[in-house]
Amino acid sequence: MCGFIVVLHIEIFIRKYSCGSMKLIFENDMKKTIRKPENWQDFENLCKKLWGEIWQIPNTIKKNGRLGQEQFGVDIYGIPKGEKGYWGIQCKGKDEYSNAKLNELEIENEIEKANNFKPPLVVYIIATTANKDSKIEEYVRLKNVENQAKNTFEILLFCWEDIVDLLDENPEVLKFYLSGTHKARFDFKVSINEFQERHTLTPLFEKQIIKTKLIDKTPSDFLGLKLKLLPPFTFSSLFCSNLINKSWCDFEIVMENIGLVVIEDWYFTIKFKKGIRKIYEGSYMFPNFPMTTYIDNKTKTITYRPLNNRPLIQKDNKYFEVSVLPNKKTFKVIAEWELRARDYSCNGTIEMEIKPTYIEVEKINEVGNSELLHSEKILIRDYVVEKN
Repeated sequence: MCGFIVVLHIEIFIRKYSCGSMKLIFENDMKKTIRKPENWQDFENLCKKLWGEIWQIPNTIKKNGRLGQEQFGVDIYGIPKGEKGYWGIQCKGKDEYSNAKLNELEIENEIEKANNFKPPLVVYIIATTANKDSKIEEYVRLKNVENQAKNTFEILLFCWEDIVDLLDENPEVLKFYLSGTHKARFDFKVSINEFQERHTLTPLFEKQIIKTKLIDKTPSDFLGLKLKLLPPFTFSSLFCSNLINKSWCDFEIVMENIGLVVIEDWYFTIKFKKGIRKIYEGSYMFPNFPMTTYIDNKTKTITYRPLNNRPLIQKDNKYFEVSVLPNKKTFKVIAEWELRARDYSCNGTIEMEIKPTYIEVEKINEVGNSELLHSEKILIRDYVVEKN
């Protein structure tokens, strides 16, 4: 009987501590399987949810401002339950979606910015997906001592392993994160004209076939001929033109919200990297007309901002017209676009073929010296015609 009891106690001991070990292994494996957020928006959403629970203010914790506004080093802020002053969080996404690492200069710059946050912060948290680094942690501790000696805010650093520990202590947030509900389910699509994936530019170019012809004329005859070929001068010709450049090509850029949530505080840019000489700036003709597009011909960039900062709701689209002057010796346009919004950003590339049509024009230059004769030349120019 005593032997049985001893065996039973040993069995209980083994079960008890082996289960504990299994639990520890399970928890460690689980921490290893908690993937870092895919982008900075998801990381910011996770931090807001996590510290909202930790501070016990899930409904009053806020993101700071909107995209493009000065944030003074603070992405998220709130007054934790039981506290009287504001605490701020700076979210630094690293490693998984950036080649950069958190460094001392970056921390220093964010602390300097946070000094200008109003009202003054009590605690400043730097949350990062970067892995723990003893040198960086030491640097933050020293900055914290230095800051508090100046009677300013306390500085805390939470690396990804620290955040995983906090998630383990807040199972509802962990469930929220692992289920993917932290993702805002944004999606955005760019197309051309009637929602086309592909488009071809078809500019008109003039192909001048230049020949020379030897004739018997005096130098004064050639001078008179050149003067006759000059267009007649009129006062209106200084300010107006009755010519149209048929080499310009028009198309529409269509921007669609194909996601499940509203896109707010957004703007769109497209930069032509290859194949375009110039973009038409029609706003000069109507300076008081409310414009949504802004053109920079130096960088060949167009920026679209919706009137009155209107959001782009689900299944809705906006578009703007583009007029470009294609290169004469390039047969492909490459443009890079980017969407920037309050909680979302994405980018992509558009490619278009250039298939010009050539209007052949024969031009004969009369010369009085055989030495000026040359073989036939081809010159490609913009196709410019008079207005009807």
